[in-house]
Amino acid sequence: MTDVPKIVLRNGRLILPDRILEGAAVVVEGRRIADIVSDGNPPAVDVGVDLAGAYLAPGMIDIHIHGARGVDLLTASPEGLRRWAQFLLTEGVTGFLPTTVPTDEAGYREVLRSLGDYLSAGPPSDAARILGIHFEGPFVNPFRAGALRVEYLRSYRQPDDLGVFLSGDFPVRPFVRMMTLAPEIHGGLDLVHELAARGFLLAIGHSQALVGECQQAARHGVRHITHFFNALAPLHHRNPGVVGWGMVADSVTVDLIADGHHLDELMIELVRRTKGPQRIALISDAIAPTGLGDGSFEVWGQTIRVSGGKTANPAGSLAGSVITLRDAVRNLRRWGVPLTEIMQMASLVPARLLGLEAEFGSIEPGKRADLIAFDEETTIRFVMLDGNIVVGNGTAISPAGS
Repeated sequence: MTDVPKIVLRNGRLILPDRILEGAAVVVEGRRIADIVSDGNPPAVDVGVDLAGAYLAPGMIDIHIHGARGVDLLTASPEGLRRWAQFLLTEGVTGFLPTTVPTDEAGYREVLRSLGDYLSAGPPSDAARILGIHFEGPFVNPFRAGALRVEYLRSYRQPDDLGVFLSGDFPVRPFVRMMTLAPEIHGGLDLVHELAARGFLLAIGHSQALVGECQQAARHGVRHITHFFNALAPLHHRNPGVVGWGMVADSVTVDLIADGHHLDELMIELVRRTKGPQRIALISDAIAPTGLGDGSFEVWGQTIRVSGGKTANPAGSLAGSVITLRDAVRNLRRWGVPLTEIMQMASLVPARLLGLEAEFGSIEPGKRADLIAFDEETTIRFVMLDGNIVVGNGTAISPAGS
């Protein structure tokens, strides 16, 4: 029997949930983090990695992303999914939920077939892991559709309406099924009850629900709010709605698009002060043109223009983003948010929301060795996935003891 290799990652600044730890090293044994030890006295290992003072953090998890590098989930082949996941890994994202926009029955079935084929072939060792699927809609409010195509939106009548969302047999366990919905639509609360009973992670989004409807939805199983502020009824002092309820409800987390276009930085600071970093997840909401620069692109049956990193559909509305979580981290650092809080939002909170905190989200012994290192400019220097060194841009990898 072959011994499990040991790797020590030394000379880095470890980002923990409550502090940045200097003068320590992370020991990786096989797929797991084995220990955190004094950097001056690391154990005997097979490989030593000098991080040269870079920050070492848990891999990031994006729970809301539609595509990147020309790949869109609705039309992605298994090979396209792999290219997308490979790109995300180079950006420091080690896990993600590919996210649909509303489409027809055949469109959903094709997405699930492609995902099933990709995952059945076995997880690639050089690509971010797919942790599940996020259905953004179609059970949302047409008056808050945003860039979603209204003709594909639905109300809920009976459990048979959910057939396509329950289909697909995926070899990955657990395979998270998440849905963003509006509880105020016809049958909305019945929908929440049915999906919660089937193990879905549920979020309110594209909604103008009243506070009472939000409270009922939470009692039925809603735990999250999608792209907070965006595609929700604005906060009003006599009708606080989803936004007001979300700010004060300790039972729900929220996610934010920190691209500098969807939200003013002052609004992010407001949410940070009301919710705290332990109840905020960062998302990209990225679409297929992400990573391709400015230009015009065909996405979801319409022309999306990207200019200066900002998206616009033919009506002039925002249509997703073209950032990755690495960009969001860089923006928050520029806006003065501490790195310990940022990495909670980018990794620990998403992992906890998905029920995967025991495996991912922080640097702790026993957790998966999904780790990233980056410099002061948030340039990725090193990525480790499942204990394997996958990306190392400028990071020295030397034999043990050297």
